[in-house]
Amino acid sequence: MSEEQVNNENEIKNYVSNTNKDIYTVSNIPEEVIAVIFAYVSRSPKSFRENIGTVIREEQQGQERATKFHEKWVLNYGHASVAEHATVHIGIEKVSRLFSSILETSNEYLSFTEYSQRYQKPQKGDFYVPETLNTRSNLLKEYVELNNKIYDIYSDLNTKLFDYLKDSVAVPEGKDEKSHFRALEKLAFEDARYALNLATFTNLGMTANARAIEDTLTILLSSNYPEAVKRASEIKEEVRFSVPTLVKYANENKYIKETREDFENLIKLNTNGVYSGSKKSNINLVDWTGKGTTNPQDTALDKIVNAILFQHSELSTESLSDEFKDYDNEKKLLLLRKSVEKLTKFDNPMNVFRLINYEAQIILSEACWHQLLRHRKVKWIIKEPGIKYGTTIPPNIEGAGIKDMLLEAANLSENLYTKLVNENMKIEASYLVTNAHNRCVLASFDLWELYHLINLRMSEGAQWDIKDVVGKLAGQIKQIHPDLVQPALLRLN
Repeated sequence: MSEEQVNNENEIKNYVSNTNKDIYTVSNIPEEVIAVIFAYVSRSPKSFRENIGTVIREEQQGQERATKFHEKWVLNYGHASVAEHATVHIGIEKVSRLFSSILETSNEYLSFTEYSQRYQKPQKGDFYVPETLNTRSNLLKEYVELNNKIYDIYSDLNTKLFDYLKDSVAVPEGKDEKSHFRALEKLAFEDARYALNLATFTNLGMTANARAIEDTLTILLSSNYPEAVKRASEIKEEVRFSVPTLVKYANENKYIKETREDFENLIKLNTNGVYSGSKKSNINLVDWTGKGTTNPQDTALDKIVNAILFQHSELSTESLSDEFKDYDNEKKLLLLRKSVEKLTKFDNPMNVFRLINYEAQIILSEACWHQLLRHRKVKWIIKEPGIKYGTTIPPNIEGAGIKDMLLEAANLSENLYTKLVNENMKIEASYLVTNAHNRCVLASFDLWELYHLINLRMSEGAQWDIKDVVGKLAGQIKQIHPDLVQPALLRLN
C-alpha cells in the first residue's frame, strides 16, 4: 500500500465502518457532504472511500465544497436525485391532527412515526387555535369552549367505555386480569377518541431525504392553511442546519396556489347526493383492470401470466403471444397459484401483481383515514375534511348505550363548523371536524398493495374501523377478481 493510500485510510477511518471491505457504512459527515460524495462516483473513477478522503480534506469538512457542488449540479442543472442521499430526521410537536394529515400525504417518500390516540390520552387544552380567530373574540371564545367541552365528552366516554368493557368482556383463560384490563383500556381509548376533533395536538417524527423535504416544503408553503405555511417555514429553518443548499429554493409555488384558486372560482359546489346523519364506511369500486370486458379476471390473469412468462423465459414481448396460445385457463391458474403458494405473512408478493390496478371512492371516518393515509403506495385524491358525509359510531359505543354522547360532540362541532363557514372561515371550521365525521377520498392502487392492506389491516390485531374498510374493499374486488384476491385472504390464517 502506498504512503498516499495509508494517509487516505487514516483520514477516513473515522467516517466509514471499515477500510478494507467492499461494503461499508458512512457516518459522522454532514448530510450535504454525503450527497456530494455519492454524486462524485458518477463522475470519478475513485471509490466512495477515496472520494471521502478528498472531500474531508476541504475546509469545514467539505461543507463549502458541498455548497458549490449543489449550487452547480442540483440547483442550476436540475440533478435533483443527488439530494436523495442526504437524509434528515425531524421532530414535530404540538401540531394539529389536521396538519399532520396534510404533511403525511404531501409526499410518498416521507417516513413517519406519530403519537397514537389509540394508546395515549391527550391532555385537556392541547388543541390548535387558528391565529385568525384572535381578531374575532366571540368566535374565539366559542371555539375554545367547544374544544374544552369536547374533551370533557371524550373523557366521560373513555371512562364509561372502560367500565362497559370490564363488565362485558371476560378475562380470557390463561391471561391475568391486570394485562386484560390494560388491553381493555386501549380499546376504550381507541373508541372514545372518535369524539375528539382535528384541532387536537399530535406529535410525530419524520425522516426524509432532502429532495423529498424540498418538494414537501414547496407544497406546504403553498397551502391555504396558515398552520401548514407556518410549520413549513419552521421546518425549513431547522433543516437548513443539515442541508442548507438542498432546501434553498423551497418556497411558495405560484402554480400550486393559483391553480387551486382558479378551480375554487370555476367550480361551484353542489351538495346534492352527499350523505348526512350517521353512516358507516362506504366503498365504491369505480375502476379496475378488465372493466368493460366479458370476464375481468381473465383480463387481469392474462396480464399476470404474460409478465411471469416474460420474466422467466427468453421470450420477448413480441414472441410471447405464440407461447401464450398454449396456456389454457387451468395452466394460467397454476402459474398464479405458484406465484403465491409459498407467500407467508412476512413476504411481499411478486412485482407482476403491480400490473393489476384498481380505483375506489372510499367514505371513512377521520379516525380511520388517519390510519389509511399512511399507506404511501396508494395514490390519494383527497377531499377537504367536512361534515357532509355523516358520522361513524364505534360498535362498543353503541353496545355501551352511550351513542348520544358521541353524537352530542359531533352536533356541537357541526353547529360551530356551520357558523364559521357562514362567516367565510372554512379553513378555521375544518379543525372542528371530529374523528367520527366521515371523509371522502379516491384511492388508486394495485394488487400488490391490496395484498399488503389485507395482510396488515385485516389481521387479528387490526383496529376494527380500518379492518372493516379494507374488508369491504377486498370483498368488492373479490367479486371481480376472485382467484387473485383469495390467496391474500387465506394468508391471514
